[in-house]
Parts: sequence; C-alpha cells; structure tokens
Amino acid sequence: MNRILIDADFYAGNRLERFVLENEKELGIKDKVDVTRVFYNHQDAYQYLQIYLKDVKACFIKIGQKEELGTLNKMQKLESKAFFLIYTDNPDLKDELLSFTTLPLWSQMTVCSDFDSEVREMIEKVLLYCFTNELNIVEMAGYPISMDSLLYIEADKTHRNYLRAITKDNECLVRGTISDAKKKMPNLLSLGRGLLVDSKKIRRIEDDGLTLCFVQCLKKVKAPAVYKKVLKSLKRQSEWIK
Repeated sequence: MNRILIDADFYAGNRLERFVLENEKELGIKDKVDVTRVFYNHQDAYQYLQIYLKDVKACFIKIGQKEELGTLNKMQKLESKAFFLIYTDNPDLKDELLSFTTLPLWSQMTVCSDFDSEVREMIEKVLLYCFTNELNIVEMAGYPISMDSLLYIEADKTHRNYLRAITKDNECLVRGTISDAKKKMPNLLSLGRGLLVDSKKIRRIEDDGLTLCFVQCLKKVKAPAVYKKVLKSLKRQSEWIK
C-alpha cells in the first residue's frame, strides 16, 4: 500500500492535509494513494511509521521547537525509504534541520516558511517525485535534485566532500564533489573548483560583474574574480541577463 504520513500540531496538520489532498486531486494521483494519515503527536507518528515502514512513501512533518528534533533522530534510525518534507516556521531551526541531510538519512526537503504558497509548492514537488515521473530529477548520493528549480551548486565550506545545492525555494547538503556534480549535470556552467551555476536562471549580474542574481528568488552568489570576463561575455551573448 502507498501511505502518506502527516505529523504536525493541530492547525498546521489540518493545513498540510488540505494541501496534500488538493494536490492529490490536481495531480491526478488519488488512485495511487491508499491512505493519508494525520497525527498531532510525534510519538504516534513514529509508531505508525514503525508499523508501516515499507508502505509510507511520503512524510510531511512540522518541527516547531528544538526539543522536537528528537523525533527526527528516532525516525532516522528506522531507515525509512519515504521522502520526508520537514516543515518549520521557526527560522532558528533552519540550520539544524539542514544538517540532517549530511547524515545517512532519507531523501529530504526542508521548508522554513509559513507562506501557504511556498509550503503547498513543496508538497506538490514531493508528491510529483513519489507518485509520478514528471520531475526532471538527478540523484547525487541518493538525494534527488530537481533540475527544474536548481539555481547553483557550491562546495560546502563546513562539511568536507559535501555540496550545497540551492534551488529557488530550498537548499540541501549532498555528499559529493563539484566534479561529481559536473559529470551528472553537464549543462551547468562551471565557475571554478567550487561553483556550478544554471546560467539559464541568472536574472542579473550586479555592477561588480561577479554577483549573480537568479529568477524568481532573492538568492545571490558571488563567482571567483577570475571569471569576470566569462560572465561579461555570457551577459553580452544572452537575452535574459540584465
């Protein structure tokens, strides 16, 4: 059976359930989902996952306080194959949630937002990934990266042999090197040994000639100084970069 697990406080749980059910209908996958269960208690959700470990395909979990991170540690030890969307409206938890992706864990996205549109969009991506073949996905060390939303990949400065993959609405840590990523994603523009960029998503290059701004988001990244001429040429040849 294909099951979906939702684990959050009462308000957030009801909202997540509504978004999941709406997406099931809009994506035409209702017949592929046998059960959608909502829990308002982490322990109950954990016990349910224990019982239906092989059946749960997607988990949507809200973590509001640092004390709740123990739930993820327990679920992690179950070695579930489900896709986990970890949701929080507490910005202080973003880095700690992100650090979970450096461990031998599940496929995971983290959302640090309370905007309906952003949470709903991430739920849609998870359901597309779990129940359809419609996403353009590249896997790095077992972690699925959506090429449709990827902006750039950079070598992580804290974790050796890890990459930070940045999309317009999410970021994750993935085991690998820049050369590994380049082999899997040859369409990305290489800007040194530590940065790969999807040049088609660059919206603007700032006055310094090195700071890249991307479409549909506020994220920026600075390229090494030696690539100023390359970026100047790219800007001159493109019709989409300002």
